[in-house]
Formats: sequence, structure tokens, C-alpha cells
Amino acid sequence: MTMQVQAVIQAPSELEHQFSKKNLRRKEVFLRGVLWETATHICDDPKCGYVVDMYGNYVTRLEDEVQELRAKVAAFESREKS
Repeated sequence: MTMQVQAVIQAPSELEHQFSKKNLRRKEVFLRGVLWETATHICDDPKCGYVVDMYGNYVTRLEDEVQELRAKVAAFESREKS
């Protein structure tokens, strides 16, 4: 598996459009953090094609679950009225 995440870096403004491997190794460039909620896991086997997109954090996942539960409650209520 390969994992991809978005990284937050601190760099001098003159590097804004010049990010290369060489410039990322400069002593003025720092890794400040990683946005783990954007993680994507990709199977390295070309025959596999398995991708797990982890985009979103616990708040967005909770919002999705609330929407799903509301839909289930509405469906249940409509069946009860019938």
C-alpha cells in the first residue's frame, strides 16, 4: 500500500512557484504538519486497483452519519404511518 496525504510546509515566499525537490531540502523550508484527514491509501499492485479515500475528518463523518440516520428515521416513520 502507498499512502498519500497533504502536507503543510513553511517556506520563504520567493519559493511560491518554485517547489522542486532541491528547494524543499533548503534549510528555510520546514514541514509543519500533515493533514491526516486527507489520507488516501492506494494498493501498489496494478491488478488490485484498491483505493481508500479518507477525505474528511471526524466532524464531516459525523455529519454524514447524522444525514444517514435522519433518512432512516424518515423512512421508518413513513412505513409506520402506512
